[in-house]
Amino acid sequence: MMISALLITAIVFASLYFLMVMYFFVGWIRLKKPSASNNISDSNLPLVSVVIPVRNESAYIKACLESIFAQNYPAHLFDVVVIDDYSTDPTLRFARELERENLLVIDLQQYLGNPGEYFPNKKKAIALGIKNAKGDLIITTDGDCTMGENWLRTMASYYESNNFKLITGPVLIKPARSPLAMFQQLDVINMLGITGATLRNGFPTMCNGANLMYSRNTFLEVEGFKGNHDVPTGDDIFLMQKINERYPGSVSFLKSFDACVFTKAENSLGGFMSQRMRWLSKTKHFSNFKITLMLVFAWVFNALIIFSTVMAFMPGEMNWLPVAVLGGAKFLSDFIFDIPITHFFRKLILLLLLPFIEIFHVLYIVVVGLVSLIGRYRWKDRLVK
Repeated sequence: MMISALLITAIVFASLYFLMVMYFFVGWIRLKKPSASNNISDSNLPLVSVVIPVRNESAYIKACLESIFAQNYPAHLFDVVVIDDYSTDPTLRFARELERENLLVIDLQQYLGNPGEYFPNKKKAIALGIKNAKGDLIITTDGDCTMGENWLRTMASYYESNNFKLITGPVLIKPARSPLAMFQQLDVINMLGITGATLRNGFPTMCNGANLMYSRNTFLEVEGFKGNHDVPTGDDIFLMQKINERYPGSVSFLKSFDACVFTKAENSLGGFMSQRMRWLSKTKHFSNFKITLMLVFAWVFNALIIFSTVMAFMPGEMNWLPVAVLGGAKFLSDFIFDIPITHFFRKLILLLLLPFIEIFHVLYIVVVGLVSLIGRYRWKDRLVK
């Protein structure tokens, strides 16, 4: 009787999961690449400010800034504002050592004083950077990112050629060699696929502040980060939601490899878990309950796979049919979805690892979902509560 009920539940959840992933698949296929008309001439390019909030990025900040100043974009039409968020390493000094006319480096501590061990600063850093920026068009990124030479031109041209209020671009993990890094590569590619798909379907769910463009006026019109300053993260998604609420359909994902920024993978399992807990911690503050419902469903689905596997090992049961139904639905759905997105991001090789990645993904979703309920984690030498 227990197996029959579990099998019926497995069939229902497997069907729902398949439909959800196919919703993403159709959205990604419908999302078009920018046309040649989006490439505008130098005379029509806008003045852009690149705003970079940083903390403890001494190992990466020089490479980040050098890749920005190597952009195929007129030097007089962009400036860079780096805001150091109480770094405990030489990030601030390294940023200041790169002397450029269009580079401004700000020490946030000079504005906020000594706050103690932790309080959410990133939104304040971005707001201060925007206040000191020269351009009316803002693009944010992170201090551990690097960009191809056409990144800024691709983002700005797409913005100027369309009527969107906010554009989010892809953020990819740099070439990976370890199993953990490869998992992160595919996980991030999946999130990019869902981001682009849901935006194309008119249901914005995610974006990434490491590659986000909007105008200063739009930022001021929605009152910036007002209402969620005390949330440690979410400087990207909350802003996207506010802009989309005021201007429905005004948010877009730029489906272009030239628009990619590249970031590092977390080297340790602990760092990876802390990062994902930080990302997940913002979900309780989402204004759209449909996004929360989707995340809860994904967690329950993966938890059901683990539960049905445990049940299959119980004495007298040994019924693997629910596991086969759930696991088969997950693998088939994810495989279909991953084909076009891994092809687009030039990572088709990751499909060969998908059977192994899927196993870890189930455990990762369930564990991170549970651990995030603790409400505290350590990130960049700060205890986040």
